[in-house]
Amino acid sequence: MSLPIEIKHLVKTYIRHPWLGKRVEKEVLKDVSLTLQPGRVLGLVGESGCGKSTLCKVLLGIEKPTAGEVYVNGKDVARISKAQFKKLRREMQVVYQDPYSSLDPRMNVRQILSEPLEIHGLKKEKEEREKYLKELLEAVGLSDLFLTRYPHEFSGGQRQRICIARALALSPQILIADEPVSALDVSVQAQILNLLKRIKQQRNLSMLFVTHDFGVARFLCDDIAVMEQGKIVEFSTAEELFCHPQNEYTKKLLASVPKADPALREQWLNVTKEN
Repeated sequence: MSLPIEIKHLVKTYIRHPWLGKRVEKEVLKDVSLTLQPGRVLGLVGESGCGKSTLCKVLLGIEKPTAGEVYVNGKDVARISKAQFKKLRREMQVVYQDPYSSLDPRMNVRQILSEPLEIHGLKKEKEEREKYLKELLEAVGLSDLFLTRYPHEFSGGQRQRICIARALALSPQILIADEPVSALDVSVQAQILNLLKRIKQQRNLSMLFVTHDFGVARFLCDDIAVMEQGKIVEFSTAEELFCHPQNEYTKKLLASVPKADPALREQWLNVTKEN
């Protein structure tokens, strides 16, 4: 049985050719090896600029790897044809970080959700498609009354729910979530994370969840890979990583996570009562 995602010794180097001077090479991904197991959520955690989003772009075929192999459901994404990659799109979908730029402002929700179905020739009958679109919105906690509305009429959390509904339209087996809650308010983040967790369980999805927030990763992920400057420095189950981190970089990241201090809270309450 093929793994949902299997990455072997992936290298990605960007080359700049300035008008004057020598060309500049920057190695963003350095010998990255990673696997996503069926039905599990793999968290890819690291600081901004460490290469997380670049890895997602390679997986999605937006960027070509400089070296190494990238397999999605057993297919090498760097070597398959455009027709084969179109079929692969039905198996793997993505939710991006910014829900504001992810949606076309000229399209209403019905058009946004219908677009992937039209591209792949699915749900052609009008009544069948309309019923399916309503089910998609219901799955992400939105009313079917929103079908005629446009993106500017929604809040950030509602827009991200629409993005998730669009990603689910083709019934994918794999979902790539690239910092899907980092642009949202904290209260809305919790709602979206609960939604993703519920959808993952209901649909038995395999998910690659990219984040810089260990608190978010702890809530959602089964396994965690820690990335530092383009390298995977630690990989283990979430429980093992939070209880017994091995790498010094991981320990520093965990130490930077804010923690509630009951003593400080009690002190603050006393000061509040006095005032």
